[in-house]
Amino acid sequence: MNRAREIYIHLPMILAILLGLALLIACTFLVQQAWSQQTALTKSFESCMEQAPFKAIFETPRPEKVLSVEDLDYYFDEFDSIFKRTGLPPVWNGETLVPWTDFHKDSIEIAKKCHNILRIDNPQKQLKGTYSKPAWDPNSKIWTNLNKNSQNTN
Repeated sequence: MNRAREIYIHLPMILAILLGLALLIACTFLVQQAWSQQTALTKSFESCMEQAPFKAIFETPRPEKVLSVEDLDYYFDEFDSIFKRTGLPPVWNGETLVPWTDFHKDSIEIAKKCHNILRIDNPQKQLKGTYSKPAWDPNSKIWTNLNKNSQNTN
C-alpha cells in the first residue's frame, strides 16, 4: 500500500518531466524544420540572383590596384561624402565610386523578381545571411525612398 502511495505521489512529477521532454523534442524538431526551410529558400534565392549585375563586381579591379596614393586620398573624401549623403557605402565600379543604390538598381529589380518567383514576402525572416538584410529587400525604406525621390525628380 505504501509503495502504491509513493508511486501515486511521484506520478504528477514524472508526467510533468515527460511532458517537458516531449515539448522540448517537438520544439527542437520545429526549429530544425524552419531552419532547413530558410536555408533551402536562401539557396534558391542565391541561384536566382546569379544573373544580377552586381555579380560582375568581383571581376572589377580593386581601386587600390589601379589608383595612385593621391587618387586614393581624393576617393577617400568622395567615399565619405557619398556615405554621409546616402547612409550606405559607395561601390567602386571600376572607374569611380558610385552610390550603393545607383550601383544596385538593376540588381534590386532582379531581387524583386526572385522574391515574386519564390514567394518571399518578408526576406528578413525568410532568408539567411546577406540577402536577409534590408538593403536587399525591394520593399525596404532604402528602395521605397529612392523610388519616391526618383518619381519626384521626373
